[in-house]
Parts: sequence; C-alpha cells; structure tokens
Amino acid sequence: MGHSSEELLKAIITCSPDGYVSCDEFGKIVFVNETIEKITGWSAKELIGQKASRIYSLPESLTSAASEGGKIKSQAAILFRRDGRKITLKARQIEIKKSAKKSLNDLFGGYLTIFHTENPISSNLERAQIEFVSTVSHELRTPLTSIKGFTDTLLKSSDKLSDENKKKYITIIKEQADRLIRLVEDLLAVSRLESQNFQLTVRSLDLKKYISKVCESLSSKSANHKIIQKFENNLPHVWADGDRLEQILTNLIDNGIKYSPSGSTVTVSVSVLHNAKNVRDKLKIEIADQGIGINETDLQKIFTKFGRLDNPLTRQTQGTGLGLFITKSLVLALKGEIFISSKPGKTIFTVILPAVVPEVAIPMSSVEGKN
Repeated sequence: MGHSSEELLKAIITCSPDGYVSCDEFGKIVFVNETIEKITGWSAKELIGQKASRIYSLPESLTSAASEGGKIKSQAAILFRRDGRKITLKARQIEIKKSAKKSLNDLFGGYLTIFHTENPISSNLERAQIEFVSTVSHELRTPLTSIKGFTDTLLKSSDKLSDENKKKYITIIKEQADRLIRLVEDLLAVSRLESQNFQLTVRSLDLKKYISKVCESLSSKSANHKIIQKFENNLPHVWADGDRLEQILTNLIDNGIKYSPSGSTVTVSVSVLHNAKNVRDKLKIEIADQGIGINETDLQKIFTKFGRLDNPLTRQTQGTGLGLFITKSLVLALKGEIFISSKPGKTIFTVILPAVVPEVAIPMSSVEGKN
C-alpha cells in the first residue's frame, strides 16, 4: 500500500529547511512546520489558532498581485520572534484551492506561506556586500583613528613635545594618510575594472627596466628581505601598458615581501616561452617568496575581491584584500594569464604576457601582404 498524498506532503514539509505556515480563509494558523518553531521560538501548539499576522507581515497580499504571469512572486517578509526580535526572510504566498479531500483541506485551508531560510544566490550576494562594507569600514577607521589621535595630541600638547616626537607623529599621520589614499585608489580601480571604464596604451616595453624600477621603489619596504632578479639572456620586449604593468609587478612583489618572514628572499625570474612554431611569443614572470604558504582550499579565493586569508601573518599586515583581484583583472586586460602554486615555505605567482615578436620571426604564411 503506497503512501497517501497527505503523508508524503507532511513528510516533505516537516523535513524542509524552509519555514511553512498554513492558515485558513479567516487568516488563522492551522499548521506550522518545525523550521518555523525553531526560527520564531513559538511552539506549534502556541501558534495554531492564532492570527497569522501575529508571527509575520507581508508587504503585499495575494489580492495585490503577489503573483505575476502565473508565477508566485517572492517578497521580503518580516517574521516576529517570541523574544521580540524581527527577522527578514524571502517568502512566497500561495493560495490553496479547496480540496474535495477533507483531510487535505483541514491541513491547508486558505493560504500557504513559504519562508526561504537560505537562498544561495541572495545570501552569497548579501554576504559579499556585508563583507565589503565591513572591510572598507575597518580599513578606513584604523588609519583615521590614528590620524585623529596624533593630530589631537599635536594640537593640545605641541608646546610640551620635543621636535623629535613632533616629527615622529607627523610621519605616522603621513603614512596613515598614504594608506587611505591607497585604499581609495584600490576601490576606484575595482570600480573602473568592473565597469570596463579604463584606458590601455599597449606598446613595446623593456620588462627588465620595469622590474628593476619596481624593486627599487619597494627597497624601503624590503629592507629586511632580499630581492633577487633573474633574467634570461636576450629577452624580447613585452606588449603591455606601462602603468598597468608597473601596478601588476608592484602588487605581486609587494605581496611576496609582506607575506614572507623577515630575512627571507623574494625571487623575480623572467623567461621566454615558445609557441608550437618555435616563435618566442610570450614572457613568463615568476615571483617566488619563502612565506608560510597557502592551503589548497584557500587558493580558490586568492584572486577574489577581499580574498584575504585568515592567518597570523595576514592579521599583522595592512591590506584590503583587493590587490590580487585588481592584479588578475589587469593581467587579463593585457591578454595575459596568471597562476599561483604554493606549499609551506614557497609560493610562486606566475604571470604570462605577450612578447613583442619581430616580423622576421613570424612564418611568412601568417603575415598578410607578404609574397
């Protein structure tokens, strides 16, 4: 003997992670599942017979077009908990037609309201937005607190401070202001990248010169690290935008310095890649550090927005977690590729960019207009 429709329906609803509230045509609750009991703190016994409006509020009722084109429209509903708190969840309300089977009619009279406890797309989006606001707020608040504190001290106690302390405090204020500027620039860069609103001036560039320039500019940061540059002989030039190339190299070399212990080495190596026709058409840049390494599971989120990994070293260093997201976006914009490999004591970022290929190196058949 098979299960009755009613038993099957009850089993599905009882096991569902979503909350179900059924009320009769008079708006009185006739059924709630365990999820509703858990969310609200009310027991089914306490709720059955009560007006549905006691535990939830929907902005639109069925009569005000809660369904569109035959589809039940999802809307934000407010659930009232026993402890007085309110929860906002996505909900759908369905009209239950009168059934000839009295038992089913007893269970589902009037309306069924379904509360979605988790919508993966919505929750991921909301989580990303919360994380975005939280991270930016923290990154803004920290330097601003420092700037305000040292400025107040200088204003109130300037006459009591030694010139050495004054200089020290002003230096800290400048460093923190620079940190704020970097954050704003990163946020603007992300905004431009996502809106495709950024200009590229791609030309032939000497990659060695750009790497040396970036290493030189990071020399103060890398006072406790050794940076080694390794270049293959007779390197072709790279096809890239100068500013973007500098930004990519700065982000990756700075990353290697920040996340590896004092006294360790960061190695920047450049080699040439050959295509199937043996043409030297790409340049491979490898930035290797001697840091703590990254777990396999964390490698997936390393290039995501705000993808900072939670470990003791990242907690000690400043950063928005936007650097590698921007870096990957810029590499892709330059028609390149970026990869990461990591194990304890060694992390390597690999960037592949197009090389400048002399016409003589290109097979004749692939060059238009050649005889």
